[in-house]
Amino acid sequence: MKFRRFISGLSMTFVIASTVFVMSSCTPKITEEQMTQLKELRNKEKSLTEMIARKKQEKKNLEAEVNARKAELKKCQDDKAFVTEKLSQWPNCWPDYTPGSEVK
Repeated sequence: MKFRRFISGLSMTFVIASTVFVMSSCTPKITEEQMTQLKELRNKEKSLTEMIARKKQEKKNLEAEVNARKAELKKCQDDKAFVTEKLSQWPNCWPDYTPGSEVK
């Protein structure tokens, strides 16, 4: 019985020692190729972030221009509605004017 306990204790010690040895020998290190790739990806991310910022500004400028054009269109439509209304009342669009009462 003591022999089995001794063997199981020895085997557990061996397993723990070998696990510690394997884990300590496998330290993660970045290779030069990975470091270069990481730098390239960071540069690409930076350029894409700048491009996104430029496109957002461009979008904001275009939206402002569209809103200005819509305001112009509304003014033109209001002017057209005014003229159309006055044309529909022709020749009585000026109520204080009568064709026979001209000053001679």
